[in-house]
Amino acid sequence: MEFRTISGGRDRHVISQAGEGPDIVLLHGFPDTPYSWSELEAALLAAGWRVTVAWLRGYHPETIVADRPYDPETIGRDGLALLDAIQAPRAVLVGHDWGALIAYVAATLEPERVRAIVTMGIPHPSLLSRTPASLWAGRHFLGLKLPGAASRCRRNDFAYLGELYSRWAPAWSGPERDESLARAKQALSSPATLDGALGYYRDLPLAPAAVLGEVPAVRGLIVGGTVDLIDAELFTRTAAMLPEPSRALIVDGAGHWPHREQPDAVLPVLLSFLAELEAQQ
Repeated sequence: MEFRTISGGRDRHVISQAGEGPDIVLLHGFPDTPYSWSELEAALLAAGWRVTVAWLRGYHPETIVADRPYDPETIGRDGLALLDAIQAPRAVLVGHDWGALIAYVAATLEPERVRAIVTMGIPHPSLLSRTPASLWAGRHFLGLKLPGAASRCRRNDFAYLGELYSRWAPAWSGPERDESLARAKQALSSPATLDGALGYYRDLPLAPAAVLGEVPAVRGLIVGGTVDLIDAELFTRTAAMLPEPSRALIVDGAGHWPHREQPDAVLPVLLSFLAELEAQQ
C-alpha cells in the first residue's frame, strides 16, 4: 500500500487508494493498522471496486486534530468526513473493531451516504450487556481509560498488546499475526499516536451514548468468531436488526480477527454479499 495525505475541511486523512468502480472504505481497529486489509484489498480490486484504506484518526501523526475528542459520535463523523475527502457520495464501509463502531455510527447518522456496512469482531453496541462475565472479558475498556494506560502499553516493548492479541484471538499464530502485532507496535511507538489510539477508550462514555442505541437503516454483513470475547449469538442478532437482506457470518474457531485468521471462510462470503448489493442497485 502507498499512503498519501489528503485534506477534508479541518481534517487530514492518510489513505491508500486504488482501483476504479464503486467506493468501498476499509477501517481498521485497535491494536492494528491499515496493513491488515492487504488481502481483502487485493480481492476487492480484482472484483472491480475503488478501494480506500485509511489510517484511523490518531494512529498516524498527520491525522491528529488537537483538542478534538474521540467519542462515538465524533469518530462516526470522522468516517463521513473521509467520504467527503475522497469525494465519494456513497460508499460501503468495512470496519474491524473501532472501525466497525465507526461504520455503525456513520450509517446511523447519515444512512443515505452508506450503501452497506461490513463489520468484523463487533456486534451492534446496543446488544452489549454489562454482566460480570462481559465486564471481565472487556476489562481492557476500563484499563485503557486509566491515567497509566500509556505506560502500561509501552512497558516491555508493548507486551500488553501481545497479551491482547493472545486473549482476543487465541488460535491465531504465525507470521501474519506477528507482522500485524509488530506494525501496531511501530504505529503506536510515538507518544502522540499512542495517546490518539487510547483516546477512543478514554472518550467512550461509561453511560451508553444515545447514538449507540440507534440501529442504522442500512443492510449489513456482520462477521464474528466463536472464540472471540463476545458471544457469537450477538453477531447473528445484529444482522437480524438490520434491513434485509442482511446476514451474519460466524466463523468457527476464529477470534477477534476472523478476516485475518480464516480469510478463506470470510472473503468468498463478503464478495458474494457485495456482488448481490451491486446487482440490486
